[in-house]
Amino acid sequence: MLPWSGIALSGGKKRKANPWRGTSSAKWMLSGVDKIFILPSKTALGLLAVVALLFLLGINFQNSLVYIISFWLLALLLLNIFYTWRNLAGLSVTVIGIEPCFAGENAVLEVSLSRPVKQAKYALELDWEGESQVQVNLITTQVQRVKLSHSTQGRGYFKPPRLRITSRYPTGLAVTWSYVSLDAQGLVYPAPIEKAFQTNGTAPNAAIDTGLEIMGGTNDFGGVRDYQYGDAPKRIHWAKFAQTGKLYTKTFVDYASHDLWLDWDSLPMPGVEVRLSHLCRKVLECHQEQRQYGLKLPGKVFAPGKGEAHKAQCLQALALFGMSG
Repeated sequence: MLPWSGIALSGGKKRKANPWRGTSSAKWMLSGVDKIFILPSKTALGLLAVVALLFLLGINFQNSLVYIISFWLLALLLLNIFYTWRNLAGLSVTVIGIEPCFAGENAVLEVSLSRPVKQAKYALELDWEGESQVQVNLITTQVQRVKLSHSTQGRGYFKPPRLRITSRYPTGLAVTWSYVSLDAQGLVYPAPIEKAFQTNGTAPNAAIDTGLEIMGGTNDFGGVRDYQYGDAPKRIHWAKFAQTGKLYTKTFVDYASHDLWLDWDSLPMPGVEVRLSHLCRKVLECHQEQRQYGLKLPGKVFAPGKGEAHKAQCLQALALFGMSG
């Protein structure tokens, strides 16, 4: 069987992969190119037909020169196949991370390619079917980082399909390729709605340093008022009665925080995805305005906060809402 007939050729030992479940820049999974496939190009098939024709002519005319040319061309073709295969053999792919994105955007995967010492790699093509393609040369450097993008549809975890690595070096007479399974996943946030619904919220006219004053509370003393029939005896200001002989009732207030709550149940629009898109937009707006905000989802409450870590926590909760695992 000829070397280019679709046989799988060993290109190195496959290293044990570790599960990767984040978006950090740490190297979590190392995968070697395990099986390499190779096929002749159309040009190579034409050249092979020429070699066969020359060989038949050599047999017919008993011409030694034609024999030499035939075997020389065949040797060049076989040697080209070997070097095409060798250009992919020994290559290692390390997943660096997948950047979070919003649904409908492209998820960016960063990988690191490494080659053996004294074995340069030329014109390596990395791609997914129907997606962007990147060409890499590992000539002067032994390790190089590469970024590829893949389209996303819905929110949740994005798990990239197998990555195809192709080479036609050195002459294009043969094409060799291999597939690398990427044990990685990245977050896809809900697509933020163009303009968020504006809730009324709490009016700021009663704002004080510690929050918004709510009359009729139970915690902090707020003053006294004239006694009204039905007031609880424990609320009567007896010291004031001793001074004036008139009944007064003590009043108390509570204070509401200025922190903004993004509450699932307070949204008027129907539909899970619409609400998630709205909350996603509000999280981005609050983060841009550097406001303290909290998030309330069915079964989950995130205390008010701000900053990149708080934004990432809230967006992750929205991305994975209603998903098991």
